[in-house]
Formats: sequence, C-alpha cells, structure tokens
Amino acid sequence: MRPWLLLCWGLAVLAPNSAPAQIPGSKQPVESREAAKPATLDPPDERRAKLEQSAREARDTLARLDAAGAAAALPEGISATELDQRRRTLEQLVLTINRALKNISVVEDARKALETSRARETAWTGFKKPPPYSLLMIDDLLNEREAIKSNLGSAEASLGNYERLLATIAEEAKAAEEPGSNALAAVQHADADTAAAAKWQLEAVRAQSRLLAARAGLFQSMIESQQHRIAAAKTDLILLERQLAVAKTNARFTDEDLANLAKVSDERKRTIRKELDGQAKRLKAAMTARSQAQAAIDALTRPAPGTAETPDLELAQYRLEVAEGRVEAVQALIEGLEGLLQLEDVGMKAYHDRRALADARSLQQRVQALDSLGVPREHLWAWVNVLEDEMARTSAELNKLEARAATVDSADPHFKLLTEQRANTSEKLAMLTRLSQAVETQRKMVKRWILEYTPEEDQTGWSHRLAALGSKGWGAVKKGWSFELMSFEDKVEVDGQTITGRISVTLGMLLRAGMFFVIGYWLLSRLAGRIQAGVVGRGHLAEAQARTLRNWAMIVVGIFLVLGTLAFMRIPLTVFAFFGGALAIGLGFGTQTLIKNFVSGIIVLTERKVRVGDVVDVDGIIGTVTEINTRSSVVRSPDDVETMIPNSVLLDNRVTNWTLTHTRMRRTLRVGVAYGTPPSRVMSVLTEVAGRHGLVCKEPAPFAVFEDFGESALVFALYFWLELPGPSNPMVITSDLRLMIEKRFAETGCGVPFPQRDIHLTAATPLPVQWIDKPPAGSS
Repeated sequence: MRPWLLLCWGLAVLAPNSAPAQIPGSKQPVESREAAKPATLDPPDERRAKLEQSAREARDTLARLDAAGAAAALPEGISATELDQRRRTLEQLVLTINRALKNISVVEDARKALETSRARETAWTGFKKPPPYSLLMIDDLLNEREAIKSNLGSAEASLGNYERLLATIAEEAKAAEEPGSNALAAVQHADADTAAAAKWQLEAVRAQSRLLAARAGLFQSMIESQQHRIAAAKTDLILLERQLAVAKTNARFTDEDLANLAKVSDERKRTIRKELDGQAKRLKAAMTARSQAQAAIDALTRPAPGTAETPDLELAQYRLEVAEGRVEAVQALIEGLEGLLQLEDVGMKAYHDRRALADARSLQQRVQALDSLGVPREHLWAWVNVLEDEMARTSAELNKLEARAATVDSADPHFKLLTEQRANTSEKLAMLTRLSQAVETQRKMVKRWILEYTPEEDQTGWSHRLAALGSKGWGAVKKGWSFELMSFEDKVEVDGQTITGRISVTLGMLLRAGMFFVIGYWLLSRLAGRIQAGVVGRGHLAEAQARTLRNWAMIVVGIFLVLGTLAFMRIPLTVFAFFGGALAIGLGFGTQTLIKNFVSGIIVLTERKVRVGDVVDVDGIIGTVTEINTRSSVVRSPDDVETMIPNSVLLDNRVTNWTLTHTRMRRTLRVGVAYGTPPSRVMSVLTEVAGRHGLVCKEPAPFAVFEDFGESALVFALYFWLELPGPSNPMVITSDLRLMIEKRFAETGCGVPFPQRDIHLTAATPLPVQWIDKPPAGSS
C-alpha cells in the first residue's frame, strides 16, 4: 500500500481518538511525512480488536447524532444536509468495518488452505494404488484441473477488480486531502462564534477519511485473500500436473472400468426414472386442473338466461393461463428428464468409442474411432445450442413475470396466480440449466478425448525476421519552393453567405505533405515490424502469414495516412478531382489480377490448406513451398529451381499437397532374387535393412511383400516411409537401401539372377547327332 493509505488505515483502526492535527489530509510537518514508513499488518486478533473498537466508537457517534434533539443542538452554520451526510458516512463506516471483521477469518482460511495445498504437494510421492492406472482416474484428475483453472481465472479476475477499486479509493483519498487541510485550518483560525461549527465539520471530514481508510483496508485484505487463493490454486495445479504425468505413463481402459461406468449409469437412470414417475403424476394433476379451469370459463361464458355477465371472467381466464403454464412446465421437466436418460446412453456410447480409440493399434483404427467419437460430439454441440436458445427464452419470460410481480399488490387475487406462474417458469429454467450443464460437461469431455488422440499439425514456420524498411531521407530543398503548381477555388459559407476564395498549391506544400507521409509511414512501419516480430516470436502466427497481414495493414494505414496528411496540410481532395475518372478506370483494369492474387493469398493463409514447408504438386510443378507472399507463392523443386506461382492458381487449379495432414510419404523399392531363394529370408532381409536405415520412419514400420513370379526372378517390394521435407534426398536414401540390400544378399546367399531362358525343341523324328573331331574349315 502507499504510505498515505497506511496512514489513513492506522488512524482508522489504531488511533481513533487522535488529535485533529493527525487527521489525513492535514498539513503535517515535512519531518513527520518523511518519517512515515509502510507498516506491516497486525496479527489477526489485534486487528479484530482494533476494528471492533473503531466500530463501537462509530456506533456511539451515530447514536448521538440519531438521538432526540441532535438536530436542534447542531452548531450554528451546520445544515441538516450535512448532518444526514455524516450519518450516512458513519453507517457506511460501521458496515465496512463489519465486512472487514468477517474478512479477517476469510484471509486466515485462505492462508491455511494455501499451507495445506503446499504441504500436500510436497508430501505427495505417488499413488497408493499400483499401476496400471485407470483412464477414469485420469478423467477425474482432468476434470479437477479444469475446475481449478476455472476458479483460478475467477480469482484472478476478482483480484484485478479489487486492485482497481483500491486504486479508485486511493484517488478519492488523495482528493480528500485538500478538504481535510481546509477543515483543520478553519479550526485553527476559528473565533469563539465559529469554533463549534469548524470542529463539527472537522469531525465530519475525519469520519470520511476513516471510511476511506476502512475501505482501503477491506480491499487490501480481500486482495490478500485472493492472492492466497491464487497461490493455492497454482499449487494444486502443480500437484495435478505431477499426478497426471505419472498416471499417463501407464494408463489402461479395462473391462472393469466399463462395467463400473455402466453400473453408475444404471443407478442414475433408475433415479431419473423415479423422477419421471413423480412428474407423470404431477402432469396428470396439472391436466386435471387445466380442465377444471376451462370448465369454469365455459360456465362463465354461457350464463343462464337473465343473468348478468360475471366480472370474474378475466380472473378465470388468467387462472386457465396459469394452469396451461403448469402443464407446459411439467411437460418440459419430463422432456428434460428424458433428455438426461438419452444423455446417459450417449455417454456410454462415447465411452465405448473411447475404449476403441485407446485400444487402436493402427492409424486406420484410430481414424475410425475418432470418426465414431465425432458423432456424439456434433450431437452434443447441437444440443447445447438448442438448450441455450430455450434457456434465453425462458429467462426472458421469467424476467417479464418478475417485473409484473413488482407492480401487483399482494392482496390482489392475481398475485397468488402470478407467484405460481413464476414458480413454474423457475422450475422449467432450473431443469434446462441442469440438462445444459450435463450436456456441456459431456461435450467438453468428448472434445478433450478427441484432442488427446488427434495428432497435431506441423506448424513450424520461418524463424527469420523480415528486414525493417529503411528510413527515407529528407529531400533537398529545391529551387522554386514557392512555385505555384496549381490553384483552385474554395467556397466557404459564413453567416448564410457563400465566400469564394482562391487557394494556391505550391511545390513546397506537396513536398511537406510528402515528407509528413513518409515519416509517418516509416514510423508506423517500424511499429508494425516490431509487432510482427513479437507475434511471430511467440508463435501466434507463422512468418508468412504475419508478413501478409502486415502488408495489408500497412496498405490501410497508408490510405488513412494520405488523408490525414492532406487534412493536416490543408490540401483539399478537390485538388485531385480531375484525376478521378482516369484513376478509377486505370485502377479497375490495372489491378484486377493483382487484387485477385492478393485476396487469394489471404484465403490460402487463412485456410492453411497450403503452408510454408508443404510439398505440393501444382500443374506438374513438384516442390516445397518456401514463401507465400502477397501476389505469388514460391515453390522450390528438388533441383533447387524456384518457381513463382500466382496465388489464384492455388485456388483455381488442382493442387496436390503431399504433406497436408502429415509429413510422411511412402516409397517403394523392388528387387528380384533367384528362384529357389527362400522368400521369408528375402523379406526378412528387406525389412531388416529398412529398419537399420536412420532416415526411414519407424512408424509406420517398413514392410516387404512377395509381389510376383517374374520371368527370371522372384519379385519382392519393400515399402517404407520418409519424412518430407527430410534431411536428405529420397533418391539418395533409396540408393543407400539398395547398397545395403546388395551387401546383405551377399552375406545371406540370396542371389540376384541374370535373365534366363528355357529352349524346348519339338521334332516329329529324332534329330541326328554327329560327333565332329575338328570343325570344318571356315566355320566359326
């Protein structure tokens, strides 16, 4: 706290009977002000005793002011308005001190809770139950974490509010210094006739200062209690994070967990069905009452011959309206209970899908489980929206009834019916709230499961910063600074008369306007560069996206800066009127393609279907996206050839993004071995070689298949995955695998055959065979 606040608080609770020279706001000597040091808060018991003493003194003073004849005994010059103001001040002082007394226990409880949380966090060394841990326990821990985070956010918001209120009180106390000084000076310079009034006013100012000090002390204690709560919540979060880290290392979703969930769900269903039975009886009674109310109206609307119309018809109609509202409310309760039953089935179905998701071993199984789990999420989301609309309508209806009840006398026969109508609407709203909370809880849980098992997209961006725009120097002062470039007539209406004047536009005016625009644009550009660097550095936006947004912002800033520059230099826009038609036509035709590509670039960055670092195929151009600029994007091919592609092409043409959902790409290597080689040995060698290569992805694992019986060899195919973009060229990795395979084939005796042919000779008669000792001359 500030020293003057501590002084006010000390005067309020420590020295309530101090002399007038010690009242806050008085002109104290410089030495006493310099000696004032921030005091530490007293122990709770001492603070409580001093506050109780201050409250007793305030009540005694208030009793004297409320006593009979107190108004008549006022000193001369003190009005009844001042008396009422002092009474209100003392009443508020008593209330504030009472709140401060209660808050002492609140602060102590918060402090003890903080100590308990710290001791629990320090003492925790592990769960009592041995692993594996149930996923349901993890869900409970996550739910507890969400609740603590919610409480933490509320406490931090309250802390901010209290700090702002304390600052407001500080301003009020600062403003009260001058009245206090004036009151003290009035007492010191008062004569015998005005002394009593001056002292009375001094006591009133003193009471106001004590009230401000009491409020400051109250809010200071509230701040202290909130700080304890925030610290305790953060300590609990640390413990929960430790527990979650341990539990997630060895968690299982067993059949026993599902059985326990089903058991609990069945118990809840039985309870809900009992409530349904009770509401069914209420509905039957409500419908009977509605029939009776309708019968009463029928009797009143068909009076016997010669009988005058009864004045109770309007009341009977209102009674029927209330009866119909009761039937509607009970039906809404039944629908809500049936919705809770349906929610139990949806929840169990979601748990089964989660079990399948936890047990998924392949990517396809995980995707199927996620798709299945997404169905109840969409269903619950739609349910939440419907319930919110219904709750808003019912709440508005209840507010309308509350406003109407405030204008109806309790003796009016409509009041009892109105009270019943309010009760029916409140009951309906309570059921909607109950159902909405249950649906929202289930929706958040399903959403958390989906996010837990959904792989995150690679959002790695460029780390380099865009170079800031350089400063443009001042232009040299040219000859003919005052040369008149153009002039125009300006009409001004004064007192109903139109005055026409001639305004010259000189070269100096345009140069000053240009320098003003350049300096302003440069400063704003530097500021935009710092903002961009901060946003990119914190990971809120990728470099390319931030750069595009910055360029767009600077265009808008440039337009406003031009208008501001012209207004500052008192150059009207009518000077450029003759450029309007030609400029509009030129911009329309010249910037059509530019604007199309610019907007396409924003859409590409917003949709994030093509990102920096993705490997794409655009009209036969295959490469990595290195930049997404305002007009075009840059794609670098494996041959390090960079191609600029207009952004509109990315939207209008077919684009294949090989790394849209993941950065892995499957490659295939085929090899043939000699007939007679064991296929299992070949497949084992292929998978072994792929697994040993450091740049081949381990997940999904590489595998080999026996692909075909070739003409000269048994054909095998090795399938493996590589990261794109990776640290090496895929062709080099494939070559490495071939070398490793050739080496392993040589070690394991797997031969790679040459082409072979079997020749079959068919003849009707036996072929003659003759031995020749020496080839004939001339034969080869």
